[in-house]
Amino acid sequence: MAIIRVATEEDIPRILELYEELVTSTTPAERGRTPSLDDYRRIFEQTSIMPGHELIVAEEDGEVIGTMVLLIVPNLSHHGLPWAVVENVVTDRRFQRKGIGRLMMEYAINRAREAGCYKLQLASSKTREDAHRFYESLGFEASAHGFRLYF
Repeated sequence: MAIIRVATEEDIPRILELYEELVTSTTPAERGRTPSLDDYRRIFEQTSIMPGHELIVAEEDGEVIGTMVLLIVPNLSHHGLPWAVVENVVTDRRFQRKGIGRLMMEYAINRAREAGCYKLQLASSKTREDAHRFYESLGFEASAHGFRLYF
C-alpha cells in the first residue's frame, strides 16, 4: 500500500528520474543546462523553507513511485482566502492506473481544503486527454484558457 509523505533530500535522485517521464520538451532557458545533484540539493533546501510549498512523494515498499508539488498561496482577492496549485504530477509508468495519482491528488485536495483555499488549480497539456479525464474524475473542471510565457 502506498503512502504519501513530504519528500526528503534523499528522494531527489528518484524524483529527478520521475521527472524524465514527465518532461518531454525544454524551454530555451533550459537548453544547455545540466544542473548537478548539488545544484538540485540547494534548490530543494530553498523550496523546503518556503511557506506553503510542499514537494510530495508517493512511496510503496520503500520506493518512491510518484511525486508532485503543492503550493498554497496567500491571497488578497477572494476575501483573503488562499488558493493552491498542483504542479509536476507524475507517477512511475509501472504504477499508473493503480490509484497512486488519485492518492496524491486526494492529498492535495485535502491539504488545500484544510488551508481554507477557495480553489485548487492545475494545468495539463492539451494533448494529455487521459490525464484530463483523470482530473475530471476528481471533480476538476476545465474552466479556463491558460497562457504561458516561456523563457
